[in-house]
Amino acid sequence: MTTARMERGATPIVANILLVGIALVIGVVLITVSFGFLEETGAPTPEATFEYEQTPVGLQMTPEVLGTDVIVKLNNNEVATFEADSAGQSVLIPTAPDDTITVISRDEDRAVLVNKEIDRRNELGDFIAYYSFDSGGGNVTDRSGNGNEGIRNGGTDWVSDEDGTALDFDGSSGTYVDVGDLTVDGPDRVEELTVAIRYKHHGGSGIQNLIEHQDSNFAWFIETDGKHGDPHQMEWNVGYKTNPSGKIPTGDISGGETTVLVGTYDGSEMTLYRDGTKIGSRTFERDVALGEVIVGADSDPSSVGQNLDGRIYELRLYYAAFDGDDVEAITNAMS
Repeated sequence: MTTARMERGATPIVANILLVGIALVIGVVLITVSFGFLEETGAPTPEATFEYEQTPVGLQMTPEVLGTDVIVKLNNNEVATFEADSAGQSVLIPTAPDDTITVISRDEDRAVLVNKEIDRRNELGDFIAYYSFDSGGGNVTDRSGNGNEGIRNGGTDWVSDEDGTALDFDGSSGTYVDVGDLTVDGPDRVEELTVAIRYKHHGGSGIQNLIEHQDSNFAWFIETDGKHGDPHQMEWNVGYKTNPSGKIPTGDISGGETTVLVGTYDGSEMTLYRDGTKIGSRTFERDVALGEVIVGADSDPSSVGQNLDGRIYELRLYYAAFDGDDVEAITNAMS
């Protein structure tokens, strides 16, 4: 009798131990599932706030509060990073209409802290025109909002390769994009100018134009120097046949090499950058002008030609001069 009662008395204790064991197993399963869910969706984000200020390049972005190291992406391309202790430090983001700024946690690389759509004029740079060459169709869309659409002529074709979408120019006579007379939603008169272009040259000798504006004997343009085939050399030229004027060569660039060139002029100094590196500068004072612009050929494409054999991936024109930091931001965004 005593033994039987002891055996029956032990049964509740065993049952309790079994219940505790089952509860522990269920808890482990739930925790595992929860961690798996967070790994897929991103853990709760730390606090992050930013201040934005318009500049000629685009938005200047300054963190006010950061709880972790972060990466800043423009249209899913990394353009900047901030450390957790870098509140108050600023970076330039060369924004354009319909761009998206995304800030994510660098530790997790998943937690989205900011997802900002650029859709207001006061969030853009001082654009004259902006062509991303991804619109397709007969016209080349101006993303700046200024309505400077380009009309394709001759042997141009929309292409996509390892470097992105582009407009391909086959170098034949009559091949170019006619932008017409540039208009600007901003100043009545342009005193400064920046041209930023990402391109690839296929080859060929003679002068080939990336972009040119000419009015009588005044011009500004970026073109090959006509003295080299492969490698080629481009020149940034302001003034042309009217003095004062100046031109700056890029140095040798291999055919098939995708390159970002930025030519800028502030009314007294012209400067050329190649892939973010300053190539040279010239000092002289003169007025600049806009007017009709041709992409991929001379400003007189029918008579003079100088047609490009290559691809243009991106082209930006601004009515402001840029310094080295501005150019670095533009180059990073375009590369």
